[in-house]
Amino acid sequence: MTRPHCVAVIHARGGSKRVPLKNIAPVGGKPLIAWCIEALLAAKGLDRIIVSTDHDGIAAAAREAGAEVPFRRPADISEDVASELVTQHAIRFHEDETGRQVDIAVTVQPTTPFIRSEDVDGCIGLVLDNPEFDSAFTVYPVHERPEWMFRRDDSGRVTSFVRAKIQAETGVSQTLEPLFHPNGGVYATRRKTLFEDGLVIGAKPGGWVMGRLQSVDIDEPVDLLIAETVAGYLADRPDA
Repeated sequence: MTRPHCVAVIHARGGSKRVPLKNIAPVGGKPLIAWCIEALLAAKGLDRIIVSTDHDGIAAAAREAGAEVPFRRPADISEDVASELVTQHAIRFHEDETGRQVDIAVTVQPTTPFIRSEDVDGCIGLVLDNPEFDSAFTVYPVHERPEWMFRRDDSGRVTSFVRAKIQAETGVSQTLEPLFHPNGGVYATRRKTLFEDGLVIGAKPGGWVMGRLQSVDIDEPVDLLIAETVAGYLADRPDA
């Protein structure tokens, strides 16, 4: 049986607003982008790792960490655009260059730095092992329950977001149905879903569960402080 052709695309533009150049911000003694590159290099299911960036410093850090930067990302997809456009561009480049179509495109964001090779291979495996799945992505268990969320109007009055009363079992987290939230780390997408449907997460996805520590997502400056702490903790406890 022919091995599925899987290519990873790391999204790493230089124009992040809330944390300038966060993709090369230092975490645990190395640039942020190096964390996900190390995980991808250790994954068994990938044939190529491409970094899509418009920034020379990010490109240099990515190459030093072992990834390819075979093109400069065009300006029209270097702003706040849909993720599928960035992945589509990189996969088209790869296919034009190699003459080989991918089976699964793996989209990765450096801002979830603590993904592991098994998370990458796990997402790919979910798609390959389940023909009904058109995609898969990494998730983590929800701790802030929607049942306990409220809307607040200008007067200060709050109403239940899900129109539920917090009483009896609804007020006990252990009795509630487990829910999961995307952690922004890894997305594995069938080629058809990416190009014909124009989606990274298709209509029939699977979810690969990661732990809460590994799911740190860097979106604001305070998240870098959290990531630095987690990096130190994981260095001392590699099996955590």
